[in-house]
Formats: sequence, C-alpha cells, structure tokens
Amino acid sequence: MCRIVAMNILISACLSKLKLARTSSRVAPSSSFVSASLIPAAALSLLGVLSLSTVPAAQAKELTIERSFSISYIDVPQTCELDTFKTTCTRLVNYYARRFEREMVSNLNYVYDATLNTKKKDSATSKVAANTGNSALANETVLENMLGSARHRQKSVQHVKMTIYSQPGDSMLTLFSIFKQKIVGMEHKDTLLVETINFESETGKAIRFNQLFENPELAAMLCARAIEAKYGKNRSPLLPVVISATELSPSNFIIVPRGLRFFFAPGLVKTGTNVADSMLVHLEQLQAAKPVAKWWAQKDKREITAEDRAALAQSDLRDVINLDEDNASTQVEALASERRAEQDAEAAARAIQSRAPTDESAATDSGRAVAGGNSTMIRNPR
Repeated sequence: MCRIVAMNILISACLSKLKLARTSSRVAPSSSFVSASLIPAAALSLLGVLSLSTVPAAQAKELTIERSFSISYIDVPQTCELDTFKTTCTRLVNYYARRFEREMVSNLNYVYDATLNTKKKDSATSKVAANTGNSALANETVLENMLGSARHRQKSVQHVKMTIYSQPGDSMLTLFSIFKQKIVGMEHKDTLLVETINFESETGKAIRFNQLFENPELAAMLCARAIEAKYGKNRSPLLPVVISATELSPSNFIIVPRGLRFFFAPGLVKTGTNVADSMLVHLEQLQAAKPVAKWWAQKDKREITAEDRAALAQSDLRDVINLDEDNASTQVEALASERRAEQDAEAAARAIQSRAPTDESAATDSGRAVAGGNSTMIRNPR
C-alpha cells in the first residue's frame, strides 16, 4: 500500500513539473554559494578570453525558476536582451531548469528503489547488519524530505551564472555557464559544473568544432588522444565514452590563445569527485589538422601573472583549472608516435599478406623447385 501511495506521489510530481514554471526576478536567498561569487571576472581573465568587454554583475538579471523538486537561480547577462542572443539565452535558461528538475526526479526514483531493495533484503534475512539498517534509515529520511507536502518539502537548489565574454575586434563570443548544485540527501557535497558555448559575434550563431580546422576529423582524433593521454591513468569507467564522443564531435570547449580548453562534468574523467575538470589541448598539437587562423587571430597570448593565480585561487574554479598545465603535448606526441608505428606495422603486414602466394601457387612452385633440383637431392641409401 505504501508503495502505491509513493508511486502516486511520484506520478503527481512528474505531472506537476510539466506545468509552466513560476519565473520571477527576485533575489536568491542568502546561502553558502551565492551565484555572484561563482566566477569573478579576474579569475576568467587567465582563460585567454580576456581582455574583456563583459557585462557588469550589477546589470545581470537573476531569474528564479521553482519546480516540484528543485529551485534554479539563474543569472542572465544583459547581452541576452539583444535580439541576436535573446532566443538562445531563453532556451538555455529553460533547459537548465528543466534538466535539473528531471535529474532530481531520477534521483528520487533511485533513492526509492534503493530503499525498497534494502527493505526486501532485511525481510529475507534473519539478522540484519547494523550498517544496512542505517542505510535504509538514511534513504527513508531522504524520501520523507523529498516527498513531503509541497509546503514543507526540501528542494534541491542550483545557482547558475551565465556570462558572455568577448575581446574587442574578436570574431567570436564565449558563453560561460557555471553551475553550483546542492542536492537533497547530499548536503555535504556541492556539485560544480562548467558548460560553454562559442558564438559568432556578428550573427550569434553557435560555432561548431568543424569550423575551426581544415581537417576537423583529424583535429577531433588529436583532441581525443590528448584526453586519453592525460586521464587514461585514472581508469574512469566513463573515460572510453568521453574519448569516443570526442572522436565523433568534440564539445564543451572554449577557444583560448594557446589552443582549446575542454571541460568535463564531475565523474567523467576522474572518479570520486563532485567538481568539474578541465584540460588544455595546445594549438601546437593540432597543427596537423590546420587550424583556421581567424578564430585565434585576435586572442591575446600573454603570460600568466601572479594576479591571475591569486584570482583563480579565490574563485570556485580553483579546482577546475590547472594553470601549470602538465606535459600533455609530450605525452600526446609519444602516444601518437606509438599509434603511427602500430598503424605502419599493420599496413606492412597487410601488404606482405597481399603479396603472399596462395596455397595452390605455392604448391606448384614447390613442385617445380623439387623437379628442377632432383640432381642435387641426396637419396637415402638402400
């Protein structure tokens, strides 16, 4: 009976989330991770997308979207009011809130199933381990908090800071979205994500990866090899998926003076973390794919300063960006050389095999050799 009631609540929640979300411009309540502190402009200057003409934080508009199991506080830059970007920004705001709500409903289903399975195991055994009981109790507590009445229900919260950056005279803009999420049942862990989109300055159209290189397929393979070289030692079970997706269509990157910086959601390339990760693929590593010069022509390739490091250390990106980039280029070159050697060996083996005689011709040639050499054969004495 309890299961039926719980499922009915779940169904009602799923139906209610389809209703039009309540949207307003009220300021988010004070919390330990207010969105204004997420991404100071000084910290982003070191990414190479500055010298910046950015929208001051005071002019940004904060939208609050409250749904059945989640609340999203989304800072939208003033640039999104321009006709060129208004449609894209509106879609992204709705998508961010809708996706978070969907993830919380999925999380609720997971907790419910875990609680149900634990109870089944408890009833099937005569003696229940103490830790199992504690786990079941914790899951039930989370369920009570998430499935309580709408008035008293605890909701997961995310703060999203959307910022559009550009350099004077640059042919592109970068939309940077930083997410900080506090999920019910996981209060001791704040999840930090980074998502990016690059746009053409004049048209507002998204810049696709295959526009950046004359040989985008090769560039994608080089990026995948760089990711494999850096994160392969971590043995993340999801790394092969990331590598495969990168080989097909690289995404979630920004264009910086030194190349491309990729961002990865928590848990994709490293296990046991709730913070996003990033890596720089150097432009030198991508030269074979012939980068299109216009996308890097206006980038200010300056040295990283002490001020840059200090700004990063004080920001939420301190665990996401590594200014002392590892020797990924050396690793990639070694890995690429090894792959090329393997491919050359395979090609040579195929060539030898294609020239190898068939069984029939080999037998004929063998017979001729024996017939022509009878005079030199040593016969067994009788």
